[in-house]
Amino acid sequence: MRAKTLVSLIRNGQLALLLKLSNWANRFYKLSYIAALFEYGLAEYLSSGPKLLDELSELLNTGPDARDALEAWLLVGVRLRVLKIAQGRYALTGFSVQLIRSENDALLAIIQEITTLHHKLISDTPKRLQAGDFWTLQDQEGYIIARSSRIVEPLQQEVIETFFPSDRAVRLLEIGCGSGIYIKYAVEHNPHLTAIGVEMQDDVVAMAREYIVKWGLQERVRILQGDIRALSFDNAFNIVTLYNNIYYFPVAKRVHLLEKLFHLLSPGGFLVLTTACQGGQPLSELLNLWGASTAGCGRLPYVDEMVKQMETAGFEKVQKKRLLPGDSFYVFVGHRR
Repeated sequence: MRAKTLVSLIRNGQLALLLKLSNWANRFYKLSYIAALFEYGLAEYLSSGPKLLDELSELLNTGPDARDALEAWLLVGVRLRVLKIAQGRYALTGFSVQLIRSENDALLAIIQEITTLHHKLISDTPKRLQAGDFWTLQDQEGYIIARSSRIVEPLQQEVIETFFPSDRAVRLLEIGCGSGIYIKYAVEHNPHLTAIGVEMQDDVVAMAREYIVKWGLQERVRILQGDIRALSFDNAFNIVTLYNNIYYFPVAKRVHLLEKLFHLLSPGGFLVLTTACQGGQPLSELLNLWGASTAGCGRLPYVDEMVKQMETAGFEKVQKKRLLPGDSFYVFVGHRR
């Protein structure tokens, strides 16, 4: 490049913009590439050691005509520093090595959620709204959502340890139980606790039931499929929980839902509700967008609005507490006299 050209690019600001654009694009490319590595089983395959191009071709079942294209795809990963190559063998490197560990699965799920659901929400929502076509629950992968939601697991564990009794018999109803991990924490916290978990989506119910058996909790825990608004129970509960799913219900119908939960509690029982609220970080704003633009769901609540709705439903001594400094993730606790 001639000095004159470089000076021109600097003066008109295009060089700075190009460098910034390249930086932003590389971050998105990197997340997309990592998600693809796991989707096609390449990350797990490479976790056992470096592999030749032919070995990767065999795994993906690509033919000889696709050799150049596959190599070009792999070299993108090398350029993004997701993969590395030495002596003709490809291996994981950097962030992708950490994500293969089971304890980082929630982070991997967030990446998968960003590159699939969040990308669609940002790019396609205006077009859908123009057509009067809202998103549906089927447009998200429940399995990924259940896994990504575990990123707040330490905070949820703190909530259980703070509010749940540990030394007496307790009947727990968990609405939207996801993988069942928070029920697991609850029964470990209290050896006298029994629980029912409710979940709507088939794949999530299957996952939760599998985990309950894996953890050996089937004598103390049942997982039911259905919408809590259509279910009835023979006995009252001491604790009802709504973890990170109030936005699965329209704003105008939340008081009615909370009234039902109030009446599912025995006297002296309480509701524990955690949720991101309005005014959070970009990930929370995407959640707000999803709730507001999905049929049958609703936007994130405002903090004071959530307290008022619980009080209107009959709950007393409603407490609120920010769980994550710098963000709008809260726990609300309301009691039935």
